[in-house]
Amino acid sequence: MAEAAPLIHARSGLLHCDAVQAAGKVEVDLASLGCDVLTLSAHKLGGPKGVGAIAFASDRVEIGDRLVRGGGQERGWRAGTENVATIAGFGAAAAMAGQDRDREAARLRGLRDGCEAAVRRLAPEALIFGEGADRLANTLAFAVPGLKAETALIALDLDGVAVSSGSACSSGKVSRSHVLEAMGVAPALASAAIRISLGWASTEGDVNRFASAFEKLLATLYRGRARAA
Repeated sequence: MAEAAPLIHARSGLLHCDAVQAAGKVEVDLASLGCDVLTLSAHKLGGPKGVGAIAFASDRVEIGDRLVRGGGQERGWRAGTENVATIAGFGAAAAMAGQDRDREAARLRGLRDGCEAAVRRLAPEALIFGEGADRLANTLAFAVPGLKAETALIALDLDGVAVSSGSACSSGKVSRSHVLEAMGVAPALASAAIRISLGWASTEGDVNRFASAFEKLLATLYRGRARAA
């Protein structure tokens, strides 16, 4: 993003960074990124749902139209009494996330690696997306050839394990990820992509529950293949 910013600014453009997934997990610095606007969401930091923030690099950046007209709250961009309790909760969560970021990232990386190890052990043919790349510590995306994402989502959900397919802001979505398509992943594998996201409340027990449910799912898949053969 820091490399893209000068190119955009040279053409009088503005750069917006959606830092919802990154905040609290990696360093997010408005100046270093070179972006003009940065958005955050409290619940991704362990704070309350329903509250977020828009950070501006300078006063020259303005929202083109008011989101809610009426009062002068929030510089007149969004009228109405602020939800002080959730805003305070957001601030507290952000402060804690900043203090514990590296330690929490290491903990989540261990849990993610545990999930990845289970996938590799149970499905050696699985493809881990972004393997070897600098990726978020709390996220694992993979695909098992022949296992449809829709089938996996439903089966794991019935076993009490919530995973997703597609982007993090597309709960229950089972269509192909445009990001995987841009990475050159074959359509059949992109359609099979499963994403596991871990957070501040995730534990080793959650990893074990996923492994158990995933093993049951694969047993059904492999039995079906054996009958077809």
